[in-house]
Amino acid sequence: MQSTHFSQAEKAAMKWAEVMTEKHYQGSAGKPPTHHQAMNELKKYFTEEQIVEISFVCGFFNFWNRFTDSLEIDIEDNPMMSLFAKSTVIDPNEYVAYMKDCWWNKKKQ
Repeated sequence: MQSTHFSQAEKAAMKWAEVMTEKHYQGSAGKPPTHHQAMNELKKYFTEEQIVEISFVCGFFNFWNRFTDSLEIDIEDNPMMSLFAKSTVIDPNEYVAYMKDCWWNKKKQ
């Protein structure tokens, strides 16, 4: 990940997502697990609570992709998806205020 568009913290989170998605925590013959190295990098930037949250979100989307792919559910092309967009109105100022106050915005000390 040589991109300058992402911070080191973001790159660490993306590497962790890759470890979880590609099951690098298992290792294989001649290829040891890489999750310890990725976890150590995460710990430089995130609290334990934030690491759990990152892992949960990654795990959920891994589940969702396997679930929809195995059942051949094409959610992007479903005409029903446009109905969800109209079901909620979110005030951008309220959303920004909420996100700024969340625990994951607290800097690691």
